[in-house]
Formats: sequence, C-alpha cells, structure tokens
Amino acid sequence: LWWWCPAVGLTCTMASGAPAKQVAESCFSFLHTEVVNMSLSPEPTASELQLVGRKLEAMGFQVGQRLAERYTKDRPRFIDTLEIIKFICKDFWFEIYGKQIDKLQTNNRGVFMLQDNRHRLLSHCSPSAGRETNAKTVAALHAKFPSGLIRGALHGLGVAAAVAVDVTDLSACQFTIKIQQQWPLDGPKPS
Repeated sequence: LWWWCPAVGLTCTMASGAPAKQVAESCFSFLHTEVVNMSLSPEPTASELQLVGRKLEAMGFQVGQRLAERYTKDRPRFIDTLEIIKFICKDFWFEIYGKQIDKLQTNNRGVFMLQDNRHRLLSHCSPSAGRETNAKTVAALHAKFPSGLIRGALHGLGVAAAVAVDVTDLSACQFTIKIQQQWPLDGPKPS
C-alpha cells in the first residue's frame, strides 16, 4: 500500500507490516512544484489554470481523507465541529507541515478562517523571470493542494465543507471553511 504523506515526503507502508520508508520533505516540495509546473503550459489560459487547480485540490482531498483517518485512529471521537477544526489547525497541520496554523477565526455561524503566514509549499515558490506578473496566480495553484487536504480531512471526519484559499502574499495564505453539512459524528456517513 502506498501513502502520500506531505510531512515527510512519500511514505511506503508494506502490506506485510514491515517498517515504513520515509523520504525527506524536500522531495515532497520538489514533487509538488514539478506536478504544478508540468501541468501548466508556458502561457496558461484561465480555463487551464482552473483545471489544474481542480486537479491539485482533488489530489489534496484524497490525501486529506487518508491522513485524517490515519491520524485519528487511536483518538477518541470528536464532540463537535469546533473540536474538529482545532484538530485540523493543531495536530493535523503539524503532522503534515511541522507547524500549527498561525491563526484561527470564526463567526460562530459555520465559517472558519485559517491563516498560515509562512506556508511551506508557498515559501519555496519564487516566480521565474517570465512569470513574475502571474506570481500570485501560480502561488494560488500551489495552495490548492493544502486546500484539498483540509476539505478531505473534514470529509473524513464527518463534516462536509467548502474550502476556499486566498494567497495574501507569496508565502502566506488564508483558508476559508464554510460548513455545509455535518452528519452525526457517532453515526454513519451519508452515501
């Protein structure tokens, strides 16, 4: 079985239960950068940027679901949505990026704002000479994967939500989570 773990790069867990092999974080960072770069043409159109963004978000969603299941298998069940969001901000984010979310805000009506002032994927991105004018657009593409991670983790923990990301500068981003539906945390998920 193969697991993709951003915190340490790629992790391979053998079906036989053999010890997992881990690869450095720099390998994941390079892989992520290359996935984005290979997906883009030299002069990307707006529709191409949207398509690449959706693909990166979908990859993040799948990884987020798996990691949420993995990181919560030995934990007691969460009581409410706020507890799940706090888990995402502290434990989940730390396991993946080696740091906690810098700031969490809520309006107490199902909208949460998560601020990461020095996101690792964005801090390694520097605009090339030919793409300086589109630096924020390219940085926003890089932020789609962690946006998908959050949405996937929430879904895996029983919370349906929309997650939007806004790149405030080239190394900081803000995730806006809008809770859409929460099924009973102690009951089955709807299909």
